[in-house]
Amino acid sequence: MRAVRLASAVVTTAVLLGAVTACSSSKGGNDAKAGNDAKGGDPIAAALTGDPKAALAASALVMQKAGNGKVSMVAPDDSKGGGTGDADWKDPGKPSVDLTGDMAGKKLKIRVVGADAYLGGGDEAAPALGGKHWVKLPSGNEAGDGFRVVGQMLNPVVMLTVAAQSGKLSKVGDEDLGGAKTTHLRAVEDTSALVAGMSALPENQRKAVQKTLEQDGKTLTFDFWLNGKQELVQYQEYGDTNGAKDAVTVKYSDLGKAAPIAAPAATDLGSEADLLKLLG
Repeated sequence: MRAVRLASAVVTTAVLLGAVTACSSSKGGNDAKAGNDAKGGDPIAAALTGDPKAALAASALVMQKAGNGKVSMVAPDDSKGGGTGDADWKDPGKPSVDLTGDMAGKKLKIRVVGADAYLGGGDEAAPALGGKHWVKLPSGNEAGDGFRVVGQMLNPVVMLTVAAQSGKLSKVGDEDLGGAKTTHLRAVEDTSALVAGMSALPENQRKAVQKTLEQDGKTLTFDFWLNGKQELVQYQEYGDTNGAKDAVTVKYSDLGKAAPIAAPAATDLGSEADLLKLLG
């Protein structure tokens, strides 16, 4: 049962954090349009206007140009997981992430390369996987589908573009974040409106996302911190049920400097049947 609970927690993390990005996949092609609306694509001009919509859309352009970076997901408690590593969003059709995190006391690795998702660990994972270090999770596997959503969620271009299109935007203020001066912006969206736009997701996955999101609340709040270069430094997501104390945080750094992300070698893949051994 412990393994089942852990697998469930991992999937919950992916769904909670990835729902908005999954929603945005139904708006494909809007990224460029949103960016072009931001003062002709000039991020500095957008920042000076003080208009949250223009600033978020301009930041999407800046992050698209960067193409990759270091990422960190921080959850309010261990049950929702988290991790640090690299993300590459240069190709919107093939988002890639490589994360390592402690989940319920176990150090696990998540790697997504386009439509392919993998779960693994270091040398400590080898005994459970017949000497291998990774398991490939096929389409339809609940954990694998959740990790693919994480891959989409860590694309800051999508997150910023969706926020720029939100019906309720505001500037919270100028704040110091980790020693850097940032502009704090906020977008608020109805949970039902987000899920209604998830036409690219299978019906059963939309239902799962709806159920999970509504545990957070009927409305969701997204906070973004942009530095003076209009780079996205951090964003948070939380619902109206528990408020900001239950926020999940995603941080970006070292833009354009992330290591290349490649699929694990086929010779290093264990059997999907051994997945519970890895989680147990």
